[in-house]
Amino acid sequence: MMATMLEKELKLIRERLDSIEEALGEEMSEDDKTARTEALKEHREGKTVPFVKKHVR
Repeated sequence: MMATMLEKELKLIRERLDSIEEALGEEMSEDDKTARTEALKEHREGKTVPFVKKHVR
């Protein structure tokens, strides 16, 4: 079930990236697409470190 939720979230992220790319009127280079694909793959495999917002006092 968790994998399904992650897959849905990744799909939404991809859709948002595509929308942003279209809005900017720029196409991603093949290197950028490859890097994005690799980053998403690493995220799915749990190889990435999530950003954690630090509390400022």
